[in-house]
Amino acid sequence: MTNDLIQHWYAYIYDQQTMQDDVQHIIATVGKPPLNILEVACGSGRISIPLAQSGHFVTGFDIDEAMLARIPNKAGGLANFKYFKADALSYDWGNGFDVVVLSGNILVNIITDGDYKQAQELFIQKAASCVKQGGHLYLDFTCANWPTSTPGKTEERAIFEGADDHGTYGKFILVEGEYNSKTRMDKSYRRYEITPKDGETFTVIKEFTKHFPAYEQVVSWLEKYGWNVEWHSPVSDDTFHAIILAKKK
Repeated sequence: MTNDLIQHWYAYIYDQQTMQDDVQHIIATVGKPPLNILEVACGSGRISIPLAQSGHFVTGFDIDEAMLARIPNKAGGLANFKYFKADALSYDWGNGFDVVVLSGNILVNIITDGDYKQAQELFIQKAASCVKQGGHLYLDFTCANWPTSTPGKTEERAIFEGADDHGTYGKFILVEGEYNSKTRMDKSYRRYEITPKDGETFTVIKEFTKHFPAYEQVVSWLEKYGWNVEWHSPVSDDTFHAIILAKKK
């Protein structure tokens, strides 16, 4: 029950965020409609719905039921958009798509108890398997490499807060933990401070261990699985976030 409460609150508050720059860039970059597009980890349809509204045939899936539950009221009965629940690591992504979208920084938001770097590479491999020859991959990801964390020192950053449609008020706080600049592995924590309507405040802390791939590492995976980088955002030693449009050979 507690987890359901948090997931509903998180999905509602996330859906209120006005993140549109990346959506417009994706629409302008993937090509003219109608294309057959797959969005992996589509969440509440923030990207998939505008793509469908622009004339593309869009398929989206996500493992988060609370996020998917936000879609019906937003999609407006779009006949060219379908979505369902699936685990991106175990699910067969299908085939014959013109474009696959791996956006929303999904490479560092994969849910797995296994080897994180292997999971990231698997996403690139699965993308290649589901796109037809000459098709494209739109990929954005964090590729920063910052100094190794000082042991015992943590920093907190509030991501967002507010009340949902059930009257639950909460805060989502990212607690930075241990980062190793050589392995690019990071262990951090998400803290949720939740106050249900007419209830007492409680706190839930979740630990996450992730790998932040270097730009060169991602490009090597793309080359390994038959992708050719057709366009990329400017990249330097100080690049924090990169966007790549790759074409399947």
